[in-house]
Amino acid sequence: MVHHSSRRTIQVTFLSLCVFFQNLSSLSAQQPNDGNSSTPSSATTASVNQTSSVFSTGTVSTNPVTSVTLNTNSKAASQTSSVATAATSALTTTSVTSSTSSSSAKGSGGPGGTSTPSATVAPTVISSTRKTIPDIVTNLSISNKTTSSVSLNWNLSNGISYKIQWTDGYSNRSNTSNTCYTVTGLTPGVNYTFSVTAVAADGTEGAPTSISAFTFPDIVTNLSTSDKTTSSVSLKWNLSNGISSYYKIQWTDGSYSNSTNSSNISNTSYTVTGLTPGVNYTFSVTAVAADGTEGAPTSISAFTNPYVVANLSVSNKMNSSLSVYWNLSNGNSSYYKIMWSDGSYSKVNTTSNTCYTVTGLTPGVNYTFSVTAVAADGTEGAPTSISAFTKPNVISSLTVSGRSISYVSLKWNSSNENSSYYKIQWTDGSYSNNTNSSNISNTSYTVTGLTPGVNYTFSVTAVAADGTEGAPTSISRFTNPDVVTSLTASDINISSVFLNWNLSNGISSYYKIQWTDGIYSNSRNISNTSYTVTGLTPGVNYTFSVTAVAADGTEGAPTSISAFTKPEVIRNLILTENQTTLLNINWTEPVGNSSFFNVHWSNDISKVSSNATTKDTLFNITGLTPGVKYNLCVSAVAADNVTEGQPVCFKAYTKPEVIRNLTLTENQTTLLNINWTEPVGNSSFFNVHWSNDISKVSSNATTKDTFFNITGLTPGVKYNLCVSAVAADNVTEGQPVCFKAYTKPEVIRNLTLTENQTTLLNINWTEPVGNSSFFNVHWSNDISKVSSNATTKDTFFNITGLTPGVKYNLCVSAVAADNVTEGQPVCFKAYTKPEVIRNLTLTENQTTLLNINWTEPVGNSSFFNVHWSNDISKVSSNATTKDTFFNITGLTPGVKYNLCVSAVAADNVTEGQPVCFKAYTKPEVIRNLTLTENQTTLLNINWTEPVGNSSFFNVHWSNDISKVSSNATTKDTFFNITGLTPGVKYNLCVSAVAADNVTEGQPVCFKAYTKPEVIRNLTLTEKQTTSLNINWTEPVANSSFFNVHWSNDTSKVSSNATTKDTFFNITGLTPGVKYNMQVSALAADNVTEGRSVGLSAYTKPDVIRNIRASEITISSVFLNWSEPEGILSFFRVHCSTDLNSVISNYSTNARFFNITGLIPGKRYIFLVSAFAADNSTEGQSVDLSSYTKPDIIKNLRSLEITSSSVILNWTNPEGEKLFFRVRWTNGSGMLNKTTIAASANITDLTPGFNYSFQVSAVAADNETEGKSVDLSLCTNASPVHDYDCQGPNHTALLNLTWTTPLGSNQGFNITLNGATQNSVQSCANVCNSNIQGLQYSKNYNLSIVTLGCGQSGILNLMCKTGFTHPPVPPSFNITVIKDSHEGDTDRKVTIKFVSSILNSSNGPIEAYGVLLSTDTDNNSLSFLTKNYSDWREDETTPYLTVLKINELTRSSENIEIEIGDTSRINGTSYINSPLDAQKKYKAALVIFTYLHITGGLVDISYSFFSITPFVTLLDPVSKPPQILWLILPITILVIIIVIILIFLINKRRSKKTETEIPVNVLR
Repeated sequence: MVHHSSRRTIQVTFLSLCVFFQNLSSLSAQQPNDGNSSTPSSATTASVNQTSSVFSTGTVSTNPVTSVTLNTNSKAASQTSSVATAATSALTTTSVTSSTSSSSAKGSGGPGGTSTPSATVAPTVISSTRKTIPDIVTNLSISNKTTSSVSLNWNLSNGISYKIQWTDGYSNRSNTSNTCYTVTGLTPGVNYTFSVTAVAADGTEGAPTSISAFTFPDIVTNLSTSDKTTSSVSLKWNLSNGISSYYKIQWTDGSYSNSTNSSNISNTSYTVTGLTPGVNYTFSVTAVAADGTEGAPTSISAFTNPYVVANLSVSNKMNSSLSVYWNLSNGNSSYYKIMWSDGSYSKVNTTSNTCYTVTGLTPGVNYTFSVTAVAADGTEGAPTSISAFTKPNVISSLTVSGRSISYVSLKWNSSNENSSYYKIQWTDGSYSNNTNSSNISNTSYTVTGLTPGVNYTFSVTAVAADGTEGAPTSISRFTNPDVVTSLTASDINISSVFLNWNLSNGISSYYKIQWTDGIYSNSRNISNTSYTVTGLTPGVNYTFSVTAVAADGTEGAPTSISAFTKPEVIRNLILTENQTTLLNINWTEPVGNSSFFNVHWSNDISKVSSNATTKDTLFNITGLTPGVKYNLCVSAVAADNVTEGQPVCFKAYTKPEVIRNLTLTENQTTLLNINWTEPVGNSSFFNVHWSNDISKVSSNATTKDTFFNITGLTPGVKYNLCVSAVAADNVTEGQPVCFKAYTKPEVIRNLTLTENQTTLLNINWTEPVGNSSFFNVHWSNDISKVSSNATTKDTFFNITGLTPGVKYNLCVSAVAADNVTEGQPVCFKAYTKPEVIRNLTLTENQTTLLNINWTEPVGNSSFFNVHWSNDISKVSSNATTKDTFFNITGLTPGVKYNLCVSAVAADNVTEGQPVCFKAYTKPEVIRNLTLTENQTTLLNINWTEPVGNSSFFNVHWSNDISKVSSNATTKDTFFNITGLTPGVKYNLCVSAVAADNVTEGQPVCFKAYTKPEVIRNLTLTEKQTTSLNINWTEPVANSSFFNVHWSNDTSKVSSNATTKDTFFNITGLTPGVKYNMQVSALAADNVTEGRSVGLSAYTKPDVIRNIRASEITISSVFLNWSEPEGILSFFRVHCSTDLNSVISNYSTNARFFNITGLIPGKRYIFLVSAFAADNSTEGQSVDLSSYTKPDIIKNLRSLEITSSSVILNWTNPEGEKLFFRVRWTNGSGMLNKTTIAASANITDLTPGFNYSFQVSAVAADNETEGKSVDLSLCTNASPVHDYDCQGPNHTALLNLTWTTPLGSNQGFNITLNGATQNSVQSCANVCNSNIQGLQYSKNYNLSIVTLGCGQSGILNLMCKTGFTHPPVPPSFNITVIKDSHEGDTDRKVTIKFVSSILNSSNGPIEAYGVLLSTDTDNNSLSFLTKNYSDWREDETTPYLTVLKINELTRSSENIEIEIGDTSRINGTSYINSPLDAQKKYKAALVIFTYLHITGGLVDISYSFFSITPFVTLLDPVSKPPQILWLILPITILVIIIVIILIFLINKRRSKKTETEIPVNVLR
């Protein structure tokens, strides 16, 4: 036994020895038997190296190894001595039991041993008493399995090999030296148990390790569908090999809804239900083993029956077409089958749209339409039907057969027999905007009740039995206009007449006016109801007719009227005589005709006009008013005694009458004023004439007035005055009226007042220049309005009995000797003295003022003179006043004054007797009255004594509340007032009193408030960001208002305000600041303040600003904002889904916050508010509504791609969303659409274009959009639609030309029978390609494949190549099978040749012919244009004699032709005439692939043919005996006759018989 600590080393050593011995054994097996080789093999070296490697690694199994046997032979020993030495050296570390002889032991080189010489080395054997058992394999696993195999893997053990066993009830085994093995030949779907055992080199097996697994079940077979409905499909299948526990059935609708379903069953049939109609489902059936191992699926696709279409409707009905619309309410369909029938025949068509326009229908017929949804594989749903009539055909030949002012008759033809009735509609358009209709079955109708002159539009519509109307046919006609009414002629002139009329019913477009004088006629068309006819002849009788005309020229009945034109004016009208009442006039007759003259006169004064008629050209107008201007008019009158020409007028005056009542109205010293009455009648002005007897000078003047001032006269002179009236023409003057008058004397001089008393005035004067007889004295006053007169011859006068103090007007004038003419008075004014005043009294006395009052004296006075003086200063003063009172100011206080008042007249000089009395001024007021103390119930005052003397002081106080006043007297200059009410305003007055105890000076007053009491219950009622509202209770007693004081500790600024309320709103504060507030009561003086009460409070922080969501994700919103104005402590963030609920609250000192854990696409409301430092005062919150971004959509893919559309589908994202936005680029811009469903059909795309689609979810705000998912797709390339395929002749190719289809492409592939022949690059508009190497005249199936980045577009077509000249056969043999002739002429032969000569490789052989030649072997194309007639006339030696259509069938091998049967080839000029027996003939065959006849001959320019070489056909017939020459002329004559007959017969037959040769048109 070895020590336990050395166990692992021993185990490593033994394992290394085992590997070494195994390699050594292999080395021994490789050594040659003769032992001649002295060099180890490479295998040995590798084994040794491997062994050394194993020694060095030390990684071996921990199973105990108890014995190892090492055997070597002499030959191997010498070659492996180094290895053996190493191995032996390794063995010294182990405990091994050796069994050897002593000699062997000694010879082994051990200690004390002696070597025994020997030619060979004896083998050394190390033996063990126990075998090594391999370890159990580990990590046995299955790495791969199929239906018939399972691959095993395990980890390396200490075994040399591995035994694999497997069983499914039957056991099998296999060995391998690898650590993996694939077991094959297994049965599908069977559970196998696999065990792997490590086997040592001696066959010792370790313990087995097992694992079980099922092979994959086999694929099911014969999967098929049956019994399809709109929602179910039945499946059945077989399992041909192996077993399965059950079957897994899966089905998916692919791109329709992208859903996959499955079911597990044990049967081999299953009905899948709950499917969507019309959808292509892919069903897969998978066999599943008992452990769930699934085999490969087998799939099959099938469409469910489409659902019945819904909402089938008909619109856009026409007479030969209508549109059918429908919906597919459930499921899907690939296209729709539309079938329609009118009961006698049916038609069917298909469409992929949900609408279809059916055309080619019969007008007015009831059709039944049925629509059936069809799946892509042709599976049809149940049909839905609807019936509808087509519109009937439009009627024809609509005409108007009659009309009047109120009706129009219509008639028309019916265009088809399928209308039930006719709808007649008529409208007058814009006239009254009325539309009427009627239904009838006839083809004529009279519309009545119409308006005259109106353009009516009549429409007739054929109507089917169900009311379906065809297209209307319309016609417009005017009714006849009505006759005009109220036709009048006015404004008739010499050459024009104004016509006026009405149209009482209906309308007209214009009016036709006609007029005639019996000789000439004229007409005009106008649109108004009046017209001035001009260019007429004066004095002629005209007939005028007016006819209403409609817009289309339809005329109504005319209305007529007759009228004369006015005559021309008279000539040379003059006045021959005028008197005061008479005017005589004369004139010349007018040009033209007139019957008599109308004389008219009037004046502007009486407004009376008169008329008279005369046939003469003169007239005397009498009975006129004198001096009046008359308007005289004379006009010529026509023969109708009514129509009057334009008058000729002029004006003339009658002479005025004499004036009346001429009088002198005024005379002055140098002036005489005269007046008169206007004369009877009229006059324009007056002529005034004057003269005097002294100077003998006369003067004239004119005036329009009935008075005149004659100036510049000599005083006192008698003047002769005359006045006459003059008419307005300044010429016609009436008889003058005259009288005499004198001028006044001059005025007196030096009139003066010599004395005035209260009732007397004395005056004197100097006599005037010139003479006067006496003086007239006149006096009056403005008060009594009484005047008095007196005369005196003296130059003085005493006026007595006057009123005192009155101003008198005194006048003195000189009077001439006639006692009438009085000179201009000289006047002046003088006052009598006033009387004394009455009742003089003192009304007021002040310190420096005395007010006095009195009553006015008897009589008048102008003002008063006031005089005052005092005994102290001895100074006197005066003043005047118009009032009966006077304020004397500037006096000395307390002084006795002497006062006198006297009345003064208005002349400010005349003064009455004064009245006097005495009075005292008041003492002065006290000074410096002040409040020295105020308390709630006490006021202390003091003052300074007044200037001057006073005895004591009177103190008075009162308040406005109690209305109680108090008085006290004191000799001191201070006073304490007690027992007052707090907060009340007191009126305080102090006055000085004189020593007489009566005269009291003016009081000095002031107001003072007692202090108010303190306020009560000061509280904070409201706080805002910049305001605090406080409230309190009024103090006891009175206060006027309150003083509010506030300050804060931050700004150290205090403020004050006052209020009359018991509350106050302090505004303009800083948000979030603590304020100290004090309130005190103030008296009404705004000064007297009670004790204050204090309170502290914070304002609310201001609202935050500029809140915004700066970053929005699907689950978070990052808010930031600006700090509000003012001060704050922190922010609170509320998060909610509406304003009434809060999801979460957060607090932060930062101006930002990230709200996480939100739902994608959902609307959140965030409220952010600031808090003040008291942690309770919160500012107004600011809300922000924001949607989180919707989550990204999933599984974006395309369900269907066409050339113009892509159907996209995706999975709804997590969270919420309102809709999806799909964007795509078209190369020039970005387009988009929205959809609520998780799919979108993008239409109107460009074929073959690579589109980049982006799909994103949009939140309910229509703005917040989630991250988009991109998908790049190509639309299918559009197939070619417009193409042309030509197979040109002469070449075996096809020319393809096509128009580039819509959209983009990457070129085109041309395929021939499925194989690509040509590739064509993209071309601008028209592309082409040539396909060569083809066969002639053959149909080819071609495809033009439009290449694109997506699916290619394919156009399949069939084209045929052209043809060319047929090939010339390499050999050509003609066999004569029959030869007959009569003498030297009329030889006929029948030839034969093989049908293979007609080679159709260059196109079908259409015809063939025989070309004969008598002397040439050469071929020429021109030979085909030669016929027998040409040959006979020696124009050619070769000619074409036979031409036949190729009717060869496959069964025919030879072709026979008879030459010389005299037949004519119909339609040509070729005759198969008999041959000449004496001629040698050569023949060539003409083969046609295309034969074209022009002018009866082969058109070698258009025909396609080949000519074989000439071959000898016939030799000449031997000459006949000599006797034949005797009859030769006869024979020739007979032949000629026969030829003529044949020619005539054939010519006749050619006109009756159709040709056997088709005459083709050039291709």
